[in-house]
Amino acid sequence: MSRKRAWGRKLGWTLAAACVLALAGLAAWLENAQVKQTAGGVDVRLLLPLPRVGSIAVPLYADGAGQARIAGFLDGPVVRRDAEGGWHAAWFCEDRVMRADGSGPALSFECAGQRHALRIEQPTPPVADGAMPDEITVVSDIEGNARFLDDTLRKLGIADGDGQWRYGKGHLVVLGDSVDRGRAVFGVLWRLHQLALQAQDAGGAVHVLLGNHEQYALRGNFSRADPEHAYALERLGGYAAGYGPGTLLGDWLRAQPVMLKLGRTLFVHGGISPQLAAGPDDLPALNRRMRDYWRAPRAGAAEFEPVLGFTGLTQYRGMVAALDGKYPRATQADVDRAGARFGVDRIVVAHTQVPRVTSLYGGRVWAVNTGDADVRQQVLQFHAGEPAVVETGVSRSSDKPEGRVRAFSLSSARDRAVLAAAWRRMRQLSSLPHPY
Repeated sequence: MSRKRAWGRKLGWTLAAACVLALAGLAAWLENAQVKQTAGGVDVRLLLPLPRVGSIAVPLYADGAGQARIAGFLDGPVVRRDAEGGWHAAWFCEDRVMRADGSGPALSFECAGQRHALRIEQPTPPVADGAMPDEITVVSDIEGNARFLDDTLRKLGIADGDGQWRYGKGHLVVLGDSVDRGRAVFGVLWRLHQLALQAQDAGGAVHVLLGNHEQYALRGNFSRADPEHAYALERLGGYAAGYGPGTLLGDWLRAQPVMLKLGRTLFVHGGISPQLAAGPDDLPALNRRMRDYWRAPRAGAAEFEPVLGFTGLTQYRGMVAALDGKYPRATQADVDRAGARFGVDRIVVAHTQVPRVTSLYGGRVWAVNTGDADVRQQVLQFHAGEPAVVETGVSRSSDKPEGRVRAFSLSSARDRAVLAAAWRRMRQLSSLPHPY
């Protein structure tokens, strides 16, 4: 018995020593790590050194801690209405949170020397199944690039340099993924929201369709968000809260469709899969399913597969390309059945990048996501129902300054807090409903 006890003690000490050595090795490894930051000082990734490889990057998911200063950057405002008809606004300006309350129809404020004025009201959602207007312009996958959006609309004569609607009774179709990746997400959303109000006044319309990235943002998934945008929203009360129910922009987005039909042309972000075309849902039912989900999300419920799933309206890529191991590219018969199912002659899709606006399947499908910054930018327009490809000459390149690298140290309280925050944020992501 004594020998067993002695052996057990020896094993215990050996394991304890091994743990101490492992922790010491981990600490030494971390002491040689670095942190990649944005130019404004927001921590982005922990760079862990690896021999002969260089380093591996671990995302830190900015949580609003630290003292970042992002020169010239405005994020927000996040505007909430109260029961008495008043509103409460908060925005992030360079390095601080600003607030204002009011009850009038407009919010006016200054940030970084620029004056901003916004109408605080909701546009009436345009019909999702209507006649073909005389003029349509289609843009897609703006991805938080407000400069690109403004330059494109100005070049096409849809809005002027002050962001005012100049397209008369024309219709602007924004075919999903206006959010994520770029940092000026709220700049994009507020521009589209304000143009929707102005277009409504002029007899035109702005149709903002939901893509998969709007769905991510509205569900609180910040994994694809620009770090400075995520940082600012954390300072404003949290990423999910920034798009939450009761916010002006959050409620506006939740009212938008996943499918639009104008005349005999259908617009969807991803595409129409054979599974969806064979299903029972028509256009009103699919848009209603999306709104039902926002009212009462139910993780993994099969009824939401057509609007959120892998072969659903916002995720399916098969009308442009096969997805290895998942599904083949759609056949001409698949496309013809999809068109017949929804009573259209053509389907306009985004989501999957193409080098130019492209006509496919004998003109039955148009792919419009020229989202690569290195390709010539084009848009699809319709004049009296006829499609035309228009060169814009506008660059998608980001004007965001280069980031920097700083040393990491476990002896620093700040860096220990960075690790703890990264762990919390990863747990937040892992707690999100899957697959939707």
